[in-house]
Amino acid sequence: MPHRAALQSALRLILAWFFLNLVLNTDYPEALPTLLDALRPSLEVWGLLLALSLWAALSPGPSTAFRISLIVLFVLVRLFRIGDVLMPLYFSRPFNLYMDSGYVPDLIHLLGRSFASQNLLLMGGAAVALVILLLLGIHKAFQVALEAFSFPRLRRIFWGLTAALAVWVVFFPQSMNPYHAGIHPTTCTPRLLEEAELITRIGDLRSDWDLAVQSAAGRIPPYPLSLARLEKTDVYLFIIESYGETLFDETRHAGEFLPLLRNFEEGLNRAGFAVCSHYLESPTSGGSSWLAFGTLESGIRIPDQLRYEFLLNSRVQPLAGYFNDTGYRTVSVMPGTTMEWPEGEYFQYHQTYYYKDLDYQGPPFNWSPMPDQYVIKAVHQREIAQRSQPLFIRFMLTSTHAPFNLQPPFFPNWTDIGNGEIYHHRQPIAFSVNWPDMSEAGKAYLSSMRYDFTVLQDYLCRFVEDGALIIILGDHQPIAPVTGPDASACVPVHVISRNRALLEPFARMGYNLGMVPGPDPRNAKAMQDFLADLLEAFGTHRSGELR
Repeated sequence: MPHRAALQSALRLILAWFFLNLVLNTDYPEALPTLLDALRPSLEVWGLLLALSLWAALSPGPSTAFRISLIVLFVLVRLFRIGDVLMPLYFSRPFNLYMDSGYVPDLIHLLGRSFASQNLLLMGGAAVALVILLLLGIHKAFQVALEAFSFPRLRRIFWGLTAALAVWVVFFPQSMNPYHAGIHPTTCTPRLLEEAELITRIGDLRSDWDLAVQSAAGRIPPYPLSLARLEKTDVYLFIIESYGETLFDETRHAGEFLPLLRNFEEGLNRAGFAVCSHYLESPTSGGSSWLAFGTLESGIRIPDQLRYEFLLNSRVQPLAGYFNDTGYRTVSVMPGTTMEWPEGEYFQYHQTYYYKDLDYQGPPFNWSPMPDQYVIKAVHQREIAQRSQPLFIRFMLTSTHAPFNLQPPFFPNWTDIGNGEIYHHRQPIAFSVNWPDMSEAGKAYLSSMRYDFTVLQDYLCRFVEDGALIIILGDHQPIAPVTGPDASACVPVHVISRNRALLEPFARMGYNLGMVPGPDPRNAKAMQDFLADLLEAFGTHRSGELR
């Protein structure tokens, strides 16, 4: 009878081990594991079971607190592996535990704005139910394992298998990888140790990065008459969310986008505009737009959140500060900012327009709270049509933000837009893509770009009647499922004006005539150099010499 009980416990232990391996080895939204993948012995699972076996051998007392601590460790490893899969999958960079864990509220905010309310409630409820079931299953699996290890013979067999596994690990360490297929052992412990080592050095890194920010700031010389050579020309900077080099380089995108771009350029030429273009290398891909515009406007490369925080607390003068010194009214337009954002004070704009300031009465378009056409119209009426001094306006356009699945219609008659209520009565352009599976998002992404370039072409040709300097650029490449693997971090930048003299400095810097930035993004300029280039083109040094 004891032999039969031990055999039953052994079978239950195998099922518990299989379940725990399946939970830890499943890297959704990547392809679900096959049966062989699920059988991979995870060293983290094995280590937790080894701890349970030692507990059973040494301590016959209550084990609830001990089991709970093991469950917590298991969940933390599971969460770490989620991050280690998602960051390269969507954002083309490694996961950083210290910095990326701070993005969890932003992730929740992104998901909350990417789904309709009822869908969000259904999916949220399903997710909560799934988490509860998984936690109960994990708890039960550890309980089953502890009961099995109450049999000394099963413990000895398990310890023998542990010794064999240790030999495998010692003699075949190259075979272990938690993200590759096969029955070999897998582990993410080296990655955890790597992240732990980084955290222990964070104080030194803070000092190094602080010095780097200050040192980079010193590269820009003082310009008392900062942008005098612009001669009070209005400057409009349009930053298009996710406008990336993939539209020019990736065949399946370029075939549809380049004809659209040629039409855009021809329309500009007919209206008297000239244009030249280049590539900029963004510090980020797939997201974290604030790192891109922080880099663009400070002249310092900001590739991560820590350096961004240093920038916000530094004395580095941002782009708007140079326009302020030259007598411009500076305006920041960020319709996607729906919460308080005190960090915006660093950028030194006279006027900021966030979501609440634009009086939009229409529906949101998933992540984008209002259409870009409405935003441009509203700011044109408030600022451009009533200006009494030269303007520098930075527009952060959001209609091209992932997941691209709900897009606004274009209104040829801009007066029809009104306060935005009309969008309640017009059918949006919808695509059946959303998080987490964005593998088919390419068409939706192209459609969003078509919308923004249609809006910009119509606006520039009909409403910009003077020699204003127009700058259009992307903040970063779209998410990796759209670009494909190994995409560059390059984004296009276009400089447009009816006053061709304003384009001459950019031509001397190597910008290509027309809307196509050039054949080779490897010749891209660094995004952090754009501010210095702008000052070099239009600034005045202390000596009074025009550059």
